[in-house]
Amino acid sequence: MRMPLGDARVQRRVGLGMGAAALLALAVALAGGGGPDGTSMWISAVSALISIGAFLSDLLRTEADTGTSTDRRQRTADELAEAVELQWAAEARLRRLQDPEPLNVRWSRVGPPLADRPDTVRRGLPLPEPRDGDRRLDRIVGTFMEIPSRRLVVLGDPGAGKTVLAVRFVLGALADRQPGDPVPVLFPLAGWDPTSMALRDWLAERLAAEYRPLAAVTGDRTMARELLDAGLLLPVLDGFDEIPGPAHETALRRLNAELDERLPVLLTCRTEDWTRAVGAGDVLTAAEVVRLRPLDLATARGYLEITARPDPHGSTPWTPVLADPSPLLTEVMSSPLMVALARTVYGDTSRDPAELLDTGRFPTTGHVEAHLLAACVPAAFGETGQGGGTGGTWSPDAAHRWLRRLARDVGTTGTWRLAWWELPTAMPRALRVLGPAVLALLASAALLVPLAKFGPGVVADWDSVPSTVLNYAGILLGLCFGLARLLPATAQTPQGPRQLVRLALRMAAAATVVAVGMGLLVPPLVSSRLGAVLTQRPAWFLNGCCFGLVLSMMFGVAGLSRRPLPMGLPWAGSPSGPRTVRALGAVVVFAGLAIYGYSRQTAVVPALTCLGAGLLLLTAGLRRGERTAAPYTGPGAVLRGFGRGLRRGFVACTLIGVCVGALVGCVAGAFAAYRIHSAQPRVSGEVIGGWRLQETADGDRTVRSVVPGEFLLVERTGLDEPFAVKAGARISWDEEVGAYEGTVTIHEDRDDGWVTVWKGGPGDREGEAVDAHNLVLALPYEAELWLAHRPVRAVVLDAVGPFAAFGVLIGAIGGCASGVYRALNTPSDTMRAAGPRSTLRTDRDATLARSAIAALLTGGVCLVLISVMPPGGTLGTMHTEVWVQVGTSSLALSAWGRLAPARIWLALTGRAPWRLMAFLEEAHRRGVLRRSGAHYEFCHLRLQQSLAAAPTPVVGADPVRADARRTPL
Repeated sequence: MRMPLGDARVQRRVGLGMGAAALLALAVALAGGGGPDGTSMWISAVSALISIGAFLSDLLRTEADTGTSTDRRQRTADELAEAVELQWAAEARLRRLQDPEPLNVRWSRVGPPLADRPDTVRRGLPLPEPRDGDRRLDRIVGTFMEIPSRRLVVLGDPGAGKTVLAVRFVLGALADRQPGDPVPVLFPLAGWDPTSMALRDWLAERLAAEYRPLAAVTGDRTMARELLDAGLLLPVLDGFDEIPGPAHETALRRLNAELDERLPVLLTCRTEDWTRAVGAGDVLTAAEVVRLRPLDLATARGYLEITARPDPHGSTPWTPVLADPSPLLTEVMSSPLMVALARTVYGDTSRDPAELLDTGRFPTTGHVEAHLLAACVPAAFGETGQGGGTGGTWSPDAAHRWLRRLARDVGTTGTWRLAWWELPTAMPRALRVLGPAVLALLASAALLVPLAKFGPGVVADWDSVPSTVLNYAGILLGLCFGLARLLPATAQTPQGPRQLVRLALRMAAAATVVAVGMGLLVPPLVSSRLGAVLTQRPAWFLNGCCFGLVLSMMFGVAGLSRRPLPMGLPWAGSPSGPRTVRALGAVVVFAGLAIYGYSRQTAVVPALTCLGAGLLLLTAGLRRGERTAAPYTGPGAVLRGFGRGLRRGFVACTLIGVCVGALVGCVAGAFAAYRIHSAQPRVSGEVIGGWRLQETADGDRTVRSVVPGEFLLVERTGLDEPFAVKAGARISWDEEVGAYEGTVTIHEDRDDGWVTVWKGGPGDREGEAVDAHNLVLALPYEAELWLAHRPVRAVVLDAVGPFAAFGVLIGAIGGCASGVYRALNTPSDTMRAAGPRSTLRTDRDATLARSAIAALLTGGVCLVLISVMPPGGTLGTMHTEVWVQVGTSSLALSAWGRLAPARIWLALTGRAPWRLMAFLEEAHRRGVLRRSGAHYEFCHLRLQQSLAAAPTPVVGADPVRADARRTPL
């Protein structure tokens, strides 16, 4: 859209752009001329940068929506109508409603006592008696529109075709709908509890849950609630009988109280359940009631004849069966559901429908129906060449067993829908936490372990395999607690100040437990360090616990929930978005190559991070992905979201990190002070374990080795000075500078900490004072206590300092991570999704891209910290370890990541195949499941209930015959 130059906003942008260009040119001229002094040049340069920043800020400002709320609601309703039509048109084709034509189900009007009085229904308007053709299924929309109250109740026996009528009503009403008219939306009533939730509240909640764009909040209402209140929704409530019987009276009372002229309704229910509900309560006021008639034999026979394969004489396998059927089979064939199942089961020419005439095997209609329901899945998977386009092969027995399990698991959720991101809820509670934690651990170890073993000292190595195992066991424990207690339950969980305070208190409580363990097992008798030090094995475990808690805390502040929803690609709605992402990915890849070429020794991790992130961005930019739940708003909205998340994350993570770090230091330091001051007094000159204790007149304490020993001078890339270590000590290093055999003296220097003078060392190391921190840790326990003796306040402060500094590091890294995760957390549009597998692939791409950007930004912050922090500081290589894990661990906290352990558990327990998504897609292709946006549903609720109630078959038994015997309906 072109803007006139007279527009004020255009003039403002042009003016700012010209001013920025002029100031930038002035700064360049001043810098190149050399005449003006440096001050003027810098003033001009800063002014230019400020002007450019103002220009970009104005350019990225989001334009206000000038449309009225009425226009906005109507546009949203039209978009919803498009999504609903696409959804149910695809499912109608899958149900083969048009192949070759729907069953000719007829209906008839029902009067009192199941319906209201005729004068109330008609409101005094004379209605002509319907012709015979008006009683057909395709006339249901016209019948509904003729009712003054726009309320219609459709009754029928189980399998009479009520859901098919509801689907055809939705499609018919959408075909006749004009822009701005109400949108028919089908709601299965199985998930409504009328005793605890009002109808309108439930409709708004389900509408927002199933069609994610309608969850957007405008003012104090969601868009779903706005559509309801504005009369732009026509609820099609399918399955009133699926509400628990004791709640039927309450449900009817709520319907009468909450329905009005702005909220029409079509309701389906089983005749028997409706009769009981009306008898116990009241009718649906002013509603017309119709009842679906059973199929006559001629209709059923004609349908089965035209859908079966004829022989050369024109007859089909159904011809002799239905020529003179038994009364039992005639009754079964009066149900449209059973006719459809019979078509599926006996569509294979290897089966003969004549077996249905065996009264010994099928003595009642219940046995015939159970047989057809049980044989549906094996028949659907009984064709040769299973697997379809995916090339997989699933036997009918295995498919039957897996769908039984899934039917039971879906039934426990109350939604009767199968969403792939909800599959982890089928696991035990402990595995829901343990699975993502293990996945996060494996993703982090896949990068950190090779870097520690083969990298140039950028990541602290473990001294042995047991230490590595202990460290990762601690990280696993910390992650498990954090995922269970520090993360929001869902993406909709409020995340205000109160929730942050609760998170901080839980973090402090868990950290206190770790600090007590540290004080009991490895108290910091000398000053704490988090870098390359001699580490006892309990410390590896406790340090890992702290790492796991810190990672979980940062993810909790960033808003990553325990039950995430599928994400969409933020650039999905932009024509140029994918190209921009690909260009950014290429730039990052080249930057990684340049960094590696410039410094192969010290820049391995930044280079690898850039290469990996660039490749992930390139891959994500090649995919358009599913639509997002929110419309594309441009880079300005993304930058503002990043800024809000950055501020929140930096403040919250810094406060929590510093306070909890100081708490850990205080607790551990208190234990250390108690150990030091409660130790048995020693005298100067005493020898303990080959070390002589010495104290000067000024009170300074030193220890000197009595017997010569072998010591090493070790250098590490991440440290600015070498350190001394006793030969044979359990510690890793990169390069051994030299060895010395003799005696050493250890004392405390006020500036450099614990030092020893290196005597008789190699080359220029002669007489140099080197770091002796690791020698102190290797002293006999009593000698270490004597040497570390100092005031309680000094002991505690020495312990608090490194942990508080680590809290500042956590704030910097956590702020960047929170900004990225909040800016790029764009839910996928599940209502217009191409399918469940498509949303899974889109969520995977979005997760990888988000993690890559988070690793890039946090890595950049860490590089700045590394440049201003002395390499030999107390943090050592901690910044690199945290930065790497921020990108990798978050993979397990996405919907795609959580699905991985769920797949493994379901496969190991026999609940699903290893290739779960391919199997579900194949079940959909074969008509057992239907797709509803990003969800799967069973083709009929009665089939799902039959599968869920069926017992687990005995290995080697015929599942069809077993079900026919054990599960009569």
